Amino acid sequence: LSELFSTFEKEPLGSASIAQVHKATLLDGRTVAVKLQRPNVGPKLKGDVANLKRFSKILANALPLDYYPVFSELEKALDNELDFLAEAQAMRKIDCAVSQNNDG
Repeated sequence: LSELFSTFEKEPLGSASIAQVHKATLLDGRTVAVKLQRPNVGPKLKGDVANLKRFSKILANALPLDYYPVFSELEKALDNELDFLAEAQAMRKIDCAVSQNNDG
């Protein structure tokens, strides 16, 4: 951590099911929020969704509708939620878009 941050607060500012956010200071003095994924959360959640897909196929005739496509979409959404690098890139794009001087 000391290679990136001059300070890093151990107590999170907030937390949710897959991550928590900590306040930190970069070596250049900027204050930042650091989002950390909980350990092993990705494999656990992906395993849960794989099980749901498997059960939906096994129980397809007993269920009122085909849940397999629903769980497949959930799997894609979960992959996106767990990809913090893609989220960081999106945040950079937003920063660039709102930081531009639009004089008209």
